[in-house]
Amino acid sequence: MVGKKQIPTDQKVTLDEINSLIKHENNSRVLKSLYFIKFRLSGDSVEEATTKVGVTKKTGYYWQEKWNKGDYTALTPNFGGGRKSKLTDEQIKELRALLENKVYWTTREVMELIKEKYGIEYSQKQIGVILHSFNMYHSKPYTFDYRRPENAEEILKKLAEAVPKYIDPNKQYIIGFLDESSPQKKANTQRLWLFKKPLMIKNTDYIKANAFAFYSINGNNFIDFMELSKAENVCEFLEKIVEHNQKKRIILVLDNSKSRHADKTIKKARELKNTCVPSSLFTRLKSG
Repeated sequence: MVGKKQIPTDQKVTLDEINSLIKHENNSRVLKSLYFIKFRLSGDSVEEATTKVGVTKKTGYYWQEKWNKGDYTALTPNFGGGRKSKLTDEQIKELRALLENKVYWTTREVMELIKEKYGIEYSQKQIGVILHSFNMYHSKPYTFDYRRPENAEEILKKLAEAVPKYIDPNKQYIIGFLDESSPQKKANTQRLWLFKKPLMIKNTDYIKANAFAFYSINGNNFIDFMELSKAENVCEFLEKIVEHNQKKRIILVLDNSKSRHADKTIKKARELKNTCVPSSLFTRLKSG
C-alpha cells in the first residue's frame, strides 16, 4: 500500500487503543489526526486517509511524521510559546470579580467594560472564550413573573388533592385550564451571560390582545378572541366552552385574575352547573 511503510511496524499501539483515544479526545484537530492515524494503521494510503478526514496530503504527512516521532503526545498542540492574552492574570481575576457584581451581562457590555477599564479591545468571539473560561452560562434567561406566588406549586398540589372531594365518581368529567394570552412588551430573545442558571425576574405586563383559550386534558380545546377581558367576556367564553364539550361536566382550573372570580362569573358558572363545576370551588381552594 502506498505510504504504508512510513508508519513504523514496531509501534506497540493497537487499533483498540487508538479508538479509546478517539473516544476521549475533545480537541477537534487532534481528533482528526487520530482518525488519520487509525485509517493509516488500518491499511489506507496517505491520500485515502486524508480524503476521509478532509485535509490535504501535506497535512497528512505532517501528522504522520509527528506520530512516528512521539505517538499521541506529539499530536497534541502546544500553545506555550504562543501570544499571551492581552489581559494579565491579575486583570483577568479583577474582571471576573467585576462581572460577579451584576446578575447578567450582554457580550457588548463586557466588551465595553474591558475597553473602558483596561483600554483593550477584543472581538465578540474572544469575549465568549474568556467568559466561557469563567464557567458562565450563555443563554436566554427563563422569565419569572414577579407576580407569581412563592408557593405556586403548593397551591396546585392543594387543588389536585381537593378536586376529588367535589366530584361524583360515577360521572364523566373534563379537566381543563382557562387562560388568556397577550403579547409581552419586551422580547425575551437575547442571550445573556450569567454565573448561575439563567433566570430573569421582570415586569411581564401585556398589550391586550384578549385571546381566550381552554386547554383541556381530556376534552375539546377551544380558542377565541374577545373584545375585552372583563367578567362579561369570561362568562361568554364559559358558554362557548360548554358548547364545545356538551353533556359532560367540566372542572376549570383558573388563575387569580379578578374577572375569573368576579360575582358575575361565579353566577354564570352556577347557571351552567349541569355542565360546569362552579368556579367558586377554586376560590375556596385558593383561600384555604
